[in-house]
Amino acid sequence: MKRIVVYFLAFSIVFAAMVGACYLINLFVGLVFHQSWFAGWREYVVIGFAGAMAGTFGPVLFALIEKRFKK
Repeated sequence: MKRIVVYFLAFSIVFAAMVGACYLINLFVGLVFHQSWFAGWREYVVIGFAGAMAGTFGPVLFALIEKRFKK
């Protein structure tokens, strides 16, 4: 149970960081170039979810694959 809570916290932190980074990049691009890269909030959520999945579970998956090939 403790491991699930840790994974959820890590996922939430990475998700928030990805969404925030995308928002700030889009805000900067909008101010400088007067255009928007994202159409709505749904795109922020999708990119944040994809980044959080890769950032949270990517190293775990890598460790499992590396462990399998070492045997």
